[in-house]
Amino acid sequence: MTQQVNNSLWSLSRSSQFETNILSDDQKVDVAIIGGGFTGSSAALRLAEAGTDVAVVEAEYCGFGGSGRNVGLTNAGLWINPEDVEKAIGKRHGAALNQFLSRAPDLVHDLIDEHEIECDALRNGTLHLAHDEKGLKALEEKAWQINARGGSVMLLDKAATFKLTAAENYLGAIHDMRAGTIQPLEYCHGLMKAAKKAGAKVFTSSPVLSLRFKRGQWHLKTPKGFIRAQRVLLATNAYLEHIYPIIRSSFTPMYYSQMATDPLSDERLAHFLPGKNGTWDTRLVMRSFRTDAAGRLIIGTIGNIYHENAPLLTSWADKIIKETFPEVGPVNWTYKWSGRIACSEKYVPNIHDLGRGLYSISGFSGRGIAPGTALGRIMADYLLGRVVSRDLPLPLSTVNSVPLNKLRELFFEGGSQLSKIYDRLV
Repeated sequence: MTQQVNNSLWSLSRSSQFETNILSDDQKVDVAIIGGGFTGSSAALRLAEAGTDVAVVEAEYCGFGGSGRNVGLTNAGLWINPEDVEKAIGKRHGAALNQFLSRAPDLVHDLIDEHEIECDALRNGTLHLAHDEKGLKALEEKAWQINARGGSVMLLDKAATFKLTAAENYLGAIHDMRAGTIQPLEYCHGLMKAAKKAGAKVFTSSPVLSLRFKRGQWHLKTPKGFIRAQRVLLATNAYLEHIYPIIRSSFTPMYYSQMATDPLSDERLAHFLPGKNGTWDTRLVMRSFRTDAAGRLIIGTIGNIYHENAPLLTSWADKIIKETFPEVGPVNWTYKWSGRIACSEKYVPNIHDLGRGLYSISGFSGRGIAPGTALGRIMADYLLGRVVSRDLPLPLSTVNSVPLNKLRELFFEGGSQLSKIYDRLV
């Protein structure tokens, strides 16, 4: 098979077909959602099931952005520890958000079952791997904080970690049985199909060119159509372009790149994650490992792909496999792709109230599947009047810019590229 660069494995291996439905006329709806990823799809489904006249407007196809380019782990919580969440947004909202996101994987897998979404869902737990003693101490603290708040994660020793992963050089892991793995693009597509079945209008290949408030309602213009809506939810996360540029200042764009092989034999897969868990590690420039239902080996790390053949990423990945999974043997990287992450200042998502019925959810900082699904759903409940603002797990906020944002972006990307060079040389 020829090498596929920046067409994700998930888009090239999907079994479902995407329908193109270009907005080509004038529409009037109660709620317009811009963006067809996890957040927008989940919100649209909830609103449509309640009988709300809702339209989703997507520039490409549903799941084109980060939703269809990520690792595919249905993790609970956020990257940062529960205590750090509480420090970031206050004790009351922090405690509420920790509890809310602890249950978020249940929602994902319940929706998969309820709507019979074929996305290779496997709920056997994810592993957060400790790459050194400092990482192991950090995992011990994280596990304690999670379990002290009602979670139930297990801290594995080196032998138990190796049994599940066959990965050399890891000292232990958190095993979180709340989570699992999915084919993320198929899941996103399945959510949107369910929303459409419930009555949502879904328009794809229809980028929003302008968003203006006139005569008491919002006006969305696309190349061939027009929508008037009483309320609008921006759900583009890191793929926000020019629609409402002030939101862009509230997060730092960061990239995550992945590579995948063709399906490997059972004999070789016995030496690569035999427990079939999705994993990531404690490195500052983290690494992720997983397999898919077909038996492909998938590796990922922070940073962008700059060249067609991605030579730095390829040589880095070859070395990582050789050192970490030596019994697998040499592999050929058939798929290479990257996705964009919206990294908020404190690594906690934001719900922005932009006034006059305009809202935005962004800043998932790499945790989009379960949090995006759950926050999209509860934001729909807020728009339906089922919950009030004080009952939301995040405060409604105005936009605060990330300090020194451009320097932060350069630090993220420069550091990730330098780490690959270092890993390749040592």
